[in-house]
Amino acid sequence: MLAKRRSLKLNGVEVERTPLLVPSFSSKGFPDVHKIIESCSELIEGVTLVSAYDIHYGKVRPPFDFPSLIFLDSGGYEASKDAELSDLGDREHYPKDWTQEMHESVLAKWQSPVPSVLISYDHPKARVGFAEQIERGRTMAPGRTDVLRELLLKPEKESQTLLHVDDLLRHVHRLADFDIIGVTEKEIGNSLVDRMKNIAKLRRALTAAGIDIPIHVFGSLDTISTPMYFLSGADIFDGLTWLRFAFHEGVTIYKHNFGALRLGVTTKAHMVDARCWHQNYYYMNELQLEMRRFLASQDFSSFKYHSDMFKTSLESALEALGDQ
Repeated sequence: MLAKRRSLKLNGVEVERTPLLVPSFSSKGFPDVHKIIESCSELIEGVTLVSAYDIHYGKVRPPFDFPSLIFLDSGGYEASKDAELSDLGDREHYPKDWTQEMHESVLAKWQSPVPSVLISYDHPKARVGFAEQIERGRTMAPGRTDVLRELLLKPEKESQTLLHVDDLLRHVHRLADFDIIGVTEKEIGNSLVDRMKNIAKLRRALTAAGIDIPIHVFGSLDTISTPMYFLSGADIFDGLTWLRFAFHEGVTIYKHNFGALRLGVTTKAHMVDARCWHQNYYYMNELQLEMRRFLASQDFSSFKYHSDMFKTSLESALEALGDQ
């Protein structure tokens, strides 16, 4: 099987094990992001993700002592007008300047009471080849030995919308320099099966090269696609879906529908938001446990919802990959 528990170690000491579902925060679509973080700080006990861009512009104000592990994102999402797949597009976003020097300045100043993962620089107007992306990631935050390092892989050219996995795999042995390898959901393929197939292809290439590190899928955190990517060999999943929607009985629905189903039609919108965030966080924790139970049993019935669909989808992805 492609799915496996993998360890995140900092200087030889394990700080987390996968699979990990990571609640994320961003100013893009959430201008009051710092207030949202404050509201959720008593809720979140595990991992979380914030953006280096938001730290630079004072949108979020560290330090944060509530998570067990912090991912410090690349800033590319906030620096672009592009949307992740769950984005409703209901707020116009006007990105500000974001340079590699700004990113490095945030990393140099970053001090955290909990372990941190630094994610390599990204900007939609600064596309470079895979060899340069790897070198740029390898040399970020020079001299720091107190952090984990993640390489976020992006299309090589501004004109490309998808990651060319076969071209990437020519550099697979150099990926051993990192603790985690990241891809975005929308760039790893243009259908669910295609994304599953490409994640499986990347996982198999890493395994063949003797590299047993987690794969992080950015922008994927929901009730259906997350388990599918997990079964394909990915390990870490983050996104803003948990803030935008509600997780309910195996599906991801509009928050106002959740409010009507669970809270009553007279419930105020801000109360629906708060209840959804709490519900979603506990739902993610339970889904993470289901994924871990699957690893122990290899039994698809470990998933409370959609177990048959998950099984047949994995079979379809493996068939597309060429497995018999």
